[in-house]
Amino acid sequence: MLEPSLALQTAVGDALAASPAVTAHVAPERIRAGSIRPEFMPAILLPAGNVEILGRAASGQTVAEVSLILHLWAVQDSSDVAQEIAGAVLAVLMDAPPAAGFWFDEWDRPSLAWVPDPDPAQSHSHAAIKLRAVIRWRAI
Repeated sequence: MLEPSLALQTAVGDALAASPAVTAHVAPERIRAGSIRPEFMPAILLPAGNVEILGRAASGQTVAEVSLILHLWAVQDSSDVAQEIAGAVLAVLMDAPPAAGFWFDEWDRPSLAWVPDPDPAQSHSHAAIKLRAVIRWRAI
Protein backbone atom coordinates (compact mmCIF):
# COMPACT_ATOMS: atom_id res chain seq x y z
CA MET A 1 0.00 0.00 0.00
CA LEU A 2 1.01 3.58 -0.52
CA GLU A 3 1.81 5.81 2.45
CA PRO A 4 -1.52 5.91 4.36
CA SER A 5 -2.41 9.56 3.76
CA LEU A 6 -1.62 9.22 0.04
CA ALA A 7 -3.79 6.09 -0.17
CA LEU A 8 -6.70 7.94 1.47
CA GLN A 9 -6.07 11.01 -0.68
CA THR A 10 -6.26 8.83 -3.81
CA ALA A 11 -9.49 7.12 -2.71
CA VAL A 12 -11.14 10.47 -1.90
CA GLY A 13 -9.96 12.11 -5.13
CA ASP A 14 -11.19 9.18 -7.22
CA ALA A 15 -14.60 9.24 -5.50
CA LEU A 16 -14.98 12.99 -6.09
CA ALA A 17 -13.88 12.73 -9.73
CA ALA A 18 -16.44 9.94 -10.29
CA SER A 19 -19.34 12.02 -8.95
CA PRO A 20 -21.45 13.77 -11.61
CA ALA A 21 -22.67 16.23 -8.96
CA VAL A 22 -19.06 17.31 -8.28
CA THR A 23 -17.84 17.22 -11.88
CA ALA A 24 -20.82 19.30 -13.01
CA HIS A 25 -18.81 22.22 -11.59
CA VAL A 26 -15.23 20.98 -11.13
CA ALA A 27 -13.36 19.36 -14.02
CA PRO A 28 -11.78 16.04 -12.91
CA GLU A 29 -8.27 17.35 -13.66
CA ARG A 30 -8.92 20.15 -11.13
CA ILE A 31 -9.49 17.60 -8.37
CA ARG A 32 -5.86 17.01 -7.51
CA ALA A 33 -3.07 16.92 -4.98
CA GLY A 34 -1.81 20.33 -3.92
CA SER A 35 -1.85 22.87 -1.15
CA ILE A 36 -1.64 26.35 -2.69
CA ARG A 37 -4.38 28.46 -4.26
CA PRO A 38 -4.96 27.04 -7.75
CA GLU A 39 -4.62 29.13 -10.87
CA PHE A 40 -7.81 27.73 -12.42
CA MET A 41 -11.07 27.52 -10.47
CA PRO A 42 -13.21 25.96 -9.28
CA ALA A 43 -10.82 23.35 -7.93
CA ILE A 44 -10.54 20.86 -5.11
CA LEU A 45 -7.07 20.38 -3.66
CA LEU A 46 -6.02 17.43 -1.55
CA PRO A 47 -2.80 18.22 0.35
CA ALA A 48 -0.77 15.64 2.24
CA GLY A 49 -2.46 14.46 5.39
CA ASN A 50 -1.49 13.51 8.91
CA VAL A 51 -0.83 9.92 9.93
CA GLU A 52 -0.60 8.38 13.38
CA ILE A 53 0.32 4.70 13.42
CA LEU A 54 -1.88 3.05 16.04
CA GLY A 55 -0.28 -0.39 15.99
CA ARG A 56 -0.68 -3.82 14.55
CA ALA A 57 -3.76 -5.93 13.95
CA ALA A 58 -4.23 -9.61 13.15
CA SER A 59 -2.57 -11.23 10.15
CA GLY A 60 0.27 -8.72 9.97
CA GLN A 61 -1.94 -5.71 9.34
CA THR A 62 -1.01 -2.18 10.36
CA VAL A 63 -3.58 0.29 11.74
CA ALA A 64 -3.34 4.08 11.42
CA GLU A 65 -5.44 7.17 11.99
CA VAL A 66 -5.34 9.41 8.94
CA SER A 67 -6.72 12.93 8.60
CA LEU A 68 -6.93 15.15 5.54
CA ILE A 69 -8.19 18.67 4.94
CA LEU A 70 -9.50 19.20 1.42
CA HIS A 71 -9.55 22.72 0.05
CA LEU A 72 -12.33 23.89 -2.24
CA TRP A 73 -11.60 27.04 -4.20
CA ALA A 74 -14.06 28.91 -6.41
CA VAL A 75 -14.37 32.41 -7.80
CA GLN A 76 -16.64 34.39 -5.54
CA ASP A 77 -19.41 35.91 -7.57
CA SER A 78 -23.13 36.32 -7.20
CA SER A 79 -23.80 32.62 -7.84
CA ASP A 80 -24.02 29.79 -5.35
CA VAL A 81 -21.51 27.57 -7.20
CA ALA A 82 -19.13 27.22 -4.24
CA GLN A 83 -21.96 26.12 -1.96
CA GLU A 84 -23.27 23.69 -4.59
CA ILE A 85 -19.83 22.13 -4.93
CA ALA A 86 -19.41 21.93 -1.16
CA GLY A 87 -22.79 20.23 -0.82
CA ALA A 88 -21.88 17.70 -3.51
CA VAL A 89 -18.52 16.96 -1.84
CA LEU A 90 -20.19 16.47 1.54
CA ALA A 91 -22.74 14.10 0.00
CA VAL A 92 -20.04 12.01 -1.73
CA LEU A 93 -17.98 11.79 1.47
CA MET A 94 -20.88 11.03 3.81
CA ASP A 95 -19.67 7.43 3.70
CA ALA A 96 -16.15 6.10 3.20
CA PRO A 97 -15.08 6.00 -0.45
CA PRO A 98 -14.16 2.74 -2.16
CA ALA A 99 -10.64 1.75 -1.13
CA ALA A 100 -7.96 -0.20 -2.95
CA GLY A 101 -5.41 -2.00 -0.77
CA PHE A 102 -6.78 -0.97 2.61
CA TRP A 103 -9.89 -1.21 4.80
CA PHE A 104 -11.74 1.35 6.86
CA ASP A 105 -12.23 0.64 10.56
CA GLU A 106 -13.70 4.10 11.18
CA TRP A 107 -14.90 6.94 8.95
CA ASP A 108 -15.88 10.30 10.42
CA ARG A 109 -18.44 12.31 8.52
CA PRO A 110 -16.84 15.37 6.87
CA SER A 111 -16.94 18.80 8.48
CA LEU A 112 -16.81 22.02 6.49
CA ALA A 113 -15.63 25.51 7.37
CA TRP A 114 -15.63 28.55 5.10
CA VAL A 115 -12.30 30.33 5.32
CA PRO A 116 -11.73 34.01 4.47
CA ASP A 117 -9.44 34.55 1.50
CA PRO A 118 -5.99 35.44 2.86
CA ASP A 119 -5.53 37.99 0.08
CA PRO A 120 -8.17 40.74 0.44
CA ALA A 121 -7.50 41.84 -3.14
CA GLN A 122 -8.84 38.48 -4.38
CA SER A 123 -12.45 37.45 -4.43
CA HIS A 124 -12.44 33.71 -3.93
CA SER A 125 -14.58 31.35 -1.91
CA HIS A 126 -12.45 28.94 0.08
CA ALA A 127 -13.79 26.00 2.07
CA ALA A 128 -11.80 23.56 4.19
CA ILE A 129 -13.31 20.10 4.53
CA LYS A 130 -11.89 17.92 7.28
CA LEU A 131 -11.80 14.14 6.94
CA ARG A 132 -10.67 11.53 9.46
CA ALA A 133 -10.45 7.76 9.16
CA VAL A 134 -8.88 4.79 10.87
CA ILE A 135 -7.57 2.40 8.24
CA ARG A 136 -5.73 -0.89 8.21
CA TRP A 137 -3.70 -2.67 5.57
CA ARG A 138 -1.45 -5.64 5.17
CA ALA A 139 2.19 -4.83 4.55
CA ILE A 140 3.65 -6.56 1.53
